[in-house]
Amino acid sequence: MGVRGPYRGQLIRAATVDGIRAVSRDYEIMLITILTAMLDRFERDPEYPFIDTKLNILTGEDHPQPSDPDTDIRGKDTIYGTIQGRGLEALVGHIKWLPHCTVLSADALVDMTQRLTAMVSSVFRQMEKLRAKNRGSVPDLMTPKGRAFTIGSNGSREFISTVGDRPTLADLFYAKAMLAAALFLGERDKVPEAEDLLRRVANDLCGSWPGGQLVERGQAKPPLISGMIAIGDFTLFADLLGKDEWYDWGEVFIRHVLDVHVNLGQFDNLQMYDHTEYVDPQGQPWLDDEKRILLDPGHCIEFVGLAAKFLLLDRNDDRTAADRERMLERCISVLPQVLLQSYALGYNRHAGGIHKSVDLLTGQPINSDMPWWNLPETMRAAAELLLLLPPSSELREPLCQVICDCSNAFVSNFVNRNVHLMAYQTVDCSGRPVDVIPLTSDLDPGYHTGLCIIDFLHCIENLAETA
Repeated sequence: MGVRGPYRGQLIRAATVDGIRAVSRDYEIMLITILTAMLDRFERDPEYPFIDTKLNILTGEDHPQPSDPDTDIRGKDTIYGTIQGRGLEALVGHIKWLPHCTVLSADALVDMTQRLTAMVSSVFRQMEKLRAKNRGSVPDLMTPKGRAFTIGSNGSREFISTVGDRPTLADLFYAKAMLAAALFLGERDKVPEAEDLLRRVANDLCGSWPGGQLVERGQAKPPLISGMIAIGDFTLFADLLGKDEWYDWGEVFIRHVLDVHVNLGQFDNLQMYDHTEYVDPQGQPWLDDEKRILLDPGHCIEFVGLAAKFLLLDRNDDRTAADRERMLERCISVLPQVLLQSYALGYNRHAGGIHKSVDLLTGQPINSDMPWWNLPETMRAAAELLLLLPPSSELREPLCQVICDCSNAFVSNFVNRNVHLMAYQTVDCSGRPVDVIPLTSDLDPGYHTGLCIIDFLHCIENLAETA
């Protein structure tokens, strides 16, 4: 593999920038090990031009192919559009990071870059074929030939023909992947298509405003919130294309979340800086059937990280300089408090991990399971905030402690040393891995772990250089 040195799984001993930086090498080895596994799995089956992370993290074995494809949600007969979008963006992000990686030999760097480039090209071609079959959208669930379906109440497939009527969740992720892959491969004719796809997504999300993620009071299963995630799209588009349009969209979405979902004194029954996942049509925190107000700490902190990454972009536009400065000042005063509040409510200090959901009214977990992805998201968000905060800020020390806690929990409870250093998808409230699927049975294709850790490492290096 050409990696210099073994993975040691070091813990952070001191909650300082230097203490945090001491574990960077382990994280680099982790990323290369996961990336190598993804490449090997892709290259072993030339007839399957998709990113393949269809393995059981508890055993390391491939998910078995069922005798009846109509009941398959884990094997190769089911393609998750979200996974292919996330994974394609992640592959391009890793290629750009590789020259900064310190644990690869020169020959290994060249070899891995060539292999990854071929993989990106193949997956992108295939995904564009399937998107064309679905009226310009990527289905959330589809067959390898691109036929969209949902899972019915009996557990079997129900094929659908409505893809393209409105954007899918997969479109939200694929728009980023499409732009990143098109620019990397030099296929600039695809750039306008990626922009059109993101415009459709953005306008569709805004259709639920001004009340935010609108759900009826007492509704049992509120829809997945995705407006926060779109900030990541606007950040990538603004960074790669430099257009005012995407900067403007990013600012609109950040302001919306701060105005509608974060308690800055407008919700009498919540604490300052509480983040409510959903609001009702009247703009009040949504209550479930048991009169609880949902906080998803991971989603909240992911928003903080995406917003902070957006704010770290350079934008040279005199017309918006004053407004941008006001927004930056507001975010610097609010975002660290939002992160620390959600972290305090969600972090399980006994076992190490962040609970999936918490009741803001009582502070008690609603779902005490702890998914892997919110730990690297928190590390990235906290590191980005350290770059944004002034050196004299009293919040720097608690943010370093958050990074320390999350990194140590991730290394101790989630990294499976026997399965390519990939992360267990879920551990329970005692810190034991459990067979619980957070969103898809496919393992993380270098997205939450890989891209977050790459950003985290970049921030820590910048902090060390400016110290």
